[in-house]
Amino acid sequence: MRFNKTINLLLLTVPAYLINAEKVKFKVIAVNGTPVLNINGAQQQMTAAEYPLYEAEVDVDSFPVTYKYSIDNETEPFDRKREKDDESLNEFFGREITVMEHPLLPRAYKAFEFAKFSKLFDDRFIGNFIVKTDNLQDLYQNINDLEYKVKAEVIYASPYTIKTFKNAELAISGQSTRFVPKLSFKIKGLKDENNKELYGRSTVKLRAEHMDPSFLRDKLYGDILNSLGVPAVQNSFSRLFINGEPLGFYGLSDSISSDRYLRDTFNKGEKYSQVNPLFKADFCPTCEGGVAYGDLGYYGDDPNTPMYSIYTYKGEDSDTVDNNAKIAEQLIPLLKEIDNYKNNQANELPIDADSFSKYMVTEFLAGGIDNYWNKPGNYYLFKDSNKNKWYFHDSDFHFTFGVGGNTNEMMNTPLAQYPPLTEENVTKERAPLDALRAHQADKFTEIIDRLVKTSLNPSAYNPRLDSLAKLVKDDAYWDFTLPKTNPSPSADVDLVYTNEDFDSHALSDQANANVETMPIRAFLNGRLSNVAKELSIQIPNSFENDLGLVENPKVSGNGDDESAAKGKYTCSIYSVIVILFATLMF
Repeated sequence: MRFNKTINLLLLTVPAYLINAEKVKFKVIAVNGTPVLNINGAQQQMTAAEYPLYEAEVDVDSFPVTYKYSIDNETEPFDRKREKDDESLNEFFGREITVMEHPLLPRAYKAFEFAKFSKLFDDRFIGNFIVKTDNLQDLYQNINDLEYKVKAEVIYASPYTIKTFKNAELAISGQSTRFVPKLSFKIKGLKDENNKELYGRSTVKLRAEHMDPSFLRDKLYGDILNSLGVPAVQNSFSRLFINGEPLGFYGLSDSISSDRYLRDTFNKGEKYSQVNPLFKADFCPTCEGGVAYGDLGYYGDDPNTPMYSIYTYKGEDSDTVDNNAKIAEQLIPLLKEIDNYKNNQANELPIDADSFSKYMVTEFLAGGIDNYWNKPGNYYLFKDSNKNKWYFHDSDFHFTFGVGGNTNEMMNTPLAQYPPLTEENVTKERAPLDALRAHQADKFTEIIDRLVKTSLNPSAYNPRLDSLAKLVKDDAYWDFTLPKTNPSPSADVDLVYTNEDFDSHALSDQANANVETMPIRAFLNGRLSNVAKELSIQIPNSFENDLGLVENPKVSGNGDDESAAKGKYTCSIYSVIVILFATLMF
């Protein structure tokens, strides 16, 4: 009889325990130090799983459970909470938000039909690049060498994965930004021992965004381009650590000249069977060799003409061909065709007119100080040889939405008089732009009208900005406190931002007294109000959503990769055995 009672008790006790007692896995990313889990009034040392990830398993008998992490003498100043059905993600020490859903922008036009998007740019979280190199000082000492790079081991850590690339390369990125205190970087060779890339990318850029205290301008601009359905660099956010030291908070973006980016953007990810021409255009009105800027004008057939010196061939075969030869072979004939269209000697613009028009409208509405319409440069020309079509591809959008120059002029200059900031020796002529506006007078007005009803409607972009600002706020504040690592900066050395600058630029709709900077929303409020009056268009109170929303591919813990975050909880077998033993004893 006693034995039967014992069995009955076991049958009741074990299922109850299986339901109520779970072994829950906690995981945290810690670049330096070994974290401790503080839970249920006790501390538990965590063990290294795969650097920089640490884990601990704890029996939890009731949910939600409250916990936090400590490293050495530093304890997180907030409580974390885990519900029973929550996924066990890789959290980051000292950051309260791990993954955050954002309001999405409505599409203004259908998505670009040839594009395939990478999950690397899932913008619901902040990633981490952890770099180890023995040659960092060599890199800094060769800062003027645009091609200089050093070997590095790179770890990418996110809430969902840890990936290691032992044969990567680290380089300083940018041109004028090489001379500011906070450097930008390019990472190449992101292929593991199985030749697998980082979510389809072997090359990425980490943009310092030193001019933007909100860290959101480049991101918002890219979101608008995505809503327009044009080829666009994708971007999100990342922290950067080199040799254990924090370098700061960065914008993570594609590299346009990367073969993988080009085929994903223009060929649905399929490899091209031939080399496609690619040119980069810059802006240098004071160059020693003569005035040079990429206005896409035709200046004769001599590739040595100073105005052609601003174009650099970036195709896959750029290491084996002569730049001037490619200018003569590919670029000059294109510029001549543009000139023919401008002069009514051809019926069609030889570059994709639809995407070019949308790029130009966005430059105008966002006040793109450092882009083609205002300063002819910062773009690429790509020829998809399979389709026999040229594309203009705009780039570099951090000097937008009220940063980088006389923002009042950028905000208030009407479309009919744009651009306002013509530098000495730089004319306002832009051959393809002038031609399009002459041939299709209403095209720009139509695009503007569509944008203010969809993705550039305040009811669409303000909630998204609110959410993105909440995600990045702590990292922006953190970035402002860090020492900058350029050993010999010579530009923007006095450009120092504070937490108040972030709050203003990311969240405020009030203009300030500084003519060179203005909060994003204040700029857009002024710009959209002005253009609505000029073009007699209405900005509705609520956005239209007839084409759906712009959605980025999302990383998940299932099937994306083997090291993805898995496992919410398991039953503690040891505890069950203890209960069995104790029950049998009495």
